Amino acid sequence: MASSNQRERELARAKHERQRARRNADSRKQDRTRIIAIVLIVSIVLLTTGGVLVGLFFS
Repeated sequence: MASSNQRERELARAKHERQRARRNADSRKQDRTRIIAIVLIVSIVLLTTGGVLVGLFFS
């Protein structure tokens, strides 16, 4: 009986480790996506602002 209980604990521990690894990978992917979105938004805002300013100065 003790070996069965030990086996269940080992399986539960392995499951927990897999879930933790998956959650970490998902978190990294989400962070990377968020950073890319922020960089794109900032770039668009800067390019638009620059275009408007250049248009005002040279018109």
